[in-house]
Amino acid sequence: MLLAAVVSACGGSSGSADLPVKPQLVTDRDSIVDQAIYAGTTHNQTLQVTNKGQQDLTVSSLALQTSGGWTMTNVSPALYQADGSQSPTVKSNKTAFVYMTCKPTTAGQTVTGTLTITSNAENAATKTVNLSCGPAAAAP
Repeated sequence: MLLAAVVSACGGSSGSADLPVKPQLVTDRDSIVDQAIYAGTTHNQTLQVTNKGQQDLTVSSLALQTSGGWTMTNVSPALYQADGSQSPTVKSNKTAFVYMTCKPTTAGQTVTGTLTITSNAENAATKTVNLSCGPAAAAP
């Protein structure tokens, strides 16, 4: 099972004039691969989503596609800001985090899927991150 929530926006604002005007969505990676965890245990992963443009980045949806066993707990496209408020917006030169949890249920199982972020970003209106968790080992 995969649980995901976008939480907390942070980051500095220095150098904003050097950024492109339109919002630019940048993630810290294009795939999350989590290997050799025990079946029935939970393992957490974090995906960073940064706005490298001067204008606000607005996320219109977070969609988890999977063949089964993964879920999201957030209400897409809610982004949780550092002050605890919810907004689909990432300000210029700020970072939001997508927290995901993978929990394979059977030894030898690999859980795969994709997380698709849809936004107003000029460089990536649709950004897909590949997800893989496993193969799960039997618990000791």
